[in-house]
Amino acid sequence: MGEAEARPFLEAGERHLSAGDYRAAEEAFRSAVAAAPESAVAHSKLGAALAQQGQLDAAIAEFSRATALQPGYAPAYSNLGNAYRQKGMLDEALVAYERAVVLDPEYWVAHQNLGALYKQMGRIGEAVEHFKKATRLSVRRPERARAPRRAGCLTRVAAVAVVAAAAAVWLWRT
Repeated sequence: MGEAEARPFLEAGERHLSAGDYRAAEEAFRSAVAAAPESAVAHSKLGAALAQQGQLDAAIAEFSRATALQPGYAPAYSNLGNAYRQKGMLDEALVAYERAVVLDPEYWVAHQNLGALYKQMGRIGEAVEHFKKATRLSVRRPERARAPRRAGCLTRVAAVAVVAAAAAVWLWRT
């Protein structure tokens, strides 16, 4: 079996994720992995469902498997960063987010996640830079901006609000 056989499971899993039924999403993505064990997408999606259920170590294992299978797959690195960040492993999250941005400089979600991490780390100037970039990219590429929301990500409107707030704090400090 392969990618084509996994597609219906991936689509079902996405529907379950969007509906907030993370257990059903996990089951669908496990079926996708069984159908296409070499699919980085299937492993990354399974990791997202696991992370939503608080199974961060299992999620990290799936995201890591996805990056090993397809080292150029930026969403897996961004998701890996989210899981590390949720565990409080900020240095590891930083490495993962930075890798995602290097792999796909147009991937607005990775810039948004990196901005949130920089904000959390008190690196406000860098946070503002990445929030602005995420906002520009999401506006410029609306088809990507309307993609289903991922764990740890802000909506476009929320990202703009965070950019404005971070910029105000940054300006106030300088």
